[in-house]
Amino acid sequence: MYFAKKGKEEVVNTIEDTNVYACESDSCNGWMREEFSTADCSCPICGSSMKAEVRGLPKIKVD
Repeated sequence: MYFAKKGKEEVVNTIEDTNVYACESDSCNGWMREEFSTADCSCPICGSSMKAEVRGLPKIKVD
């Protein structure tokens, strides 16, 4: 007897250039996507100022 597994659809993560804010402190590794950033643009981890960057990140679905 032969049992075949049904093929599962493979989830494809597309990498795209994303605008982010990164912490300027050397001791902190905090960053956040631009669409999820706060109005004051301070680091949520250490409170330092943040600078704008572009990173290659997986696309996320925002509802």
